[in-house]
Amino acid sequence: MKKNISIFVFITTFLFSSVAFSACKFVYDWQSGNNYMVCDNINSTTIYGNNFNTGSTWNQTQNSNGTYSGIDSNGNTYFGDNNTGSYWNSDGTTCFGTGIFRTCN
Repeated sequence: MKKNISIFVFITTFLFSSVAFSACKFVYDWQSGNNYMVCDNINSTTIYGNNFNTGSTWNQTQNSNGTYSGIDSNGNTYFGDNNTGSYWNSDGTTCFGTGIFRTCN
């Protein structure tokens, strides 16, 4: 059942996203079994991920200004900033800083 829902979500995402995005491509990673739909927009790139074997789905939008946001495979919303290293996830994880100075709770 979870696999069927996953397939439905992925196909539905494709159908609605193909109208909104002008340049999407599909990528399959045979080692992990992950499928990716990568859509380039004017100021961002959105990646929709899916694994039919596990039934998991996720997505992320990376903006040209360095910020990003998405939903992880557990359904948690997250956002962050590559410039400052800040990161927040609805599961309670927060991070600050970059490189060796990066700390997460």
